[in-house]
Amino acid sequence: MRVAASLAFVVPGVVGGSEEYSVRLLRALADHQDDDVDVTVVGAERFFAAHPKLGGHATLPFRGPSHRRPYRVAIESTWLAHATRDFDLVHHFGGRIPARRPGCPTVVTVHDIQPLDMPENFSALKQRYLAYALPRTVRGADVVVTPSAWVRRQVIERFGCAPDRVRVVSSTSDPGVIHGTVHPVVASLGDRPLIIYPAVSHPHKNHRVLLDALPAVIEAHPDVLMVFTGGTGRCAAPLEAATRALDPEGRHIRHLGRVEAATLAELTARADVMAFPSRYEGFGLPVLEAMHRGTPVVAASTTALPEVLGNAGVLVDPGDVEGWAAALSGLLSNDMRRAELAVAGVARAEAYSPAASSAALLSVWRDAVS
Repeated sequence: MRVAASLAFVVPGVVGGSEEYSVRLLRALADHQDDDVDVTVVGAERFFAAHPKLGGHATLPFRGPSHRRPYRVAIESTWLAHATRDFDLVHHFGGRIPARRPGCPTVVTVHDIQPLDMPENFSALKQRYLAYALPRTVRGADVVVTPSAWVRRQVIERFGCAPDRVRVVSSTSDPGVIHGTVHPVVASLGDRPLIIYPAVSHPHKNHRVLLDALPAVIEAHPDVLMVFTGGTGRCAAPLEAATRALDPEGRHIRHLGRVEAATLAELTARADVMAFPSRYEGFGLPVLEAMHRGTPVVAASTTALPEVLGNAGVLVDPGDVEGWAAALSGLLSNDMRRAELAVAGVARAEAYSPAASSAALLSVWRDAVS
């Protein structure tokens, strides 16, 4: 079975969790796929430069200004359709299928439907495009893959899909090993109580609730440090202004921006707690990564986060400032509870093993072809 895995949508470091989900899954697949499955990864040249190790899969790169969305859309509907005409299956990992496709079966991964649920977070142009593209994609694909059961239910209910056409293929934890030496950024944090929130500063990521809760946490833990990592989103400017007003001397809040994967893994392992107050998640990879690293998690009690976290963490309403302050302060004060959640988190993360996710993906592909 020849499968073309299209990651033509990826602009490295820009598209967020959908890039990490796709890359992790393909790397895991390389170690667990069957001999009769031949995977070719399709993407821009800059994508393969950013991800040189994809487990030995064959690659099919395209050139050009891939940072421009109209160019990527055109590539998918012209060059990609021709280049994959001899494959048995094409899997589009970017949430939509192109207007023109080869005659083989088509699988698409829909990471979430936030553009329809929270249209205010998107430009008017993107709203109109996705309001058209998402329903057409779901109707046109042979199988729709979602990263969580929550997104699966959303797709079935919103688009009226037959349940057997929508399948869950969860993400997987990162097996990468933390470097033996401490990264200078991590070393600079010292041994203070550390809360980390890794997220791009988009509106739905809800950084503000942590800033509003922080004064009460500082009152209970005067040495606490809250670290934000992640790229620049639409809320970057107001987030920085609120940070300056709350912590003008920079004693309790640090914005590190986007950091390398190994550094983020080290920060996650070093943290006493990961806070994850996002109002909308199709999965929540940082939560899985925290559990995998044995870091206790306080997450928002909404969308897919309760499904991923299970009973291995603390859930708080994303708008409950007092609840966040109490949950964070309580965990920082309770070594035994943190240790219990660390053990529970590691056990919970095992459910999202590379072998399990690879098996689920292979099952989807075989069913789509047959």
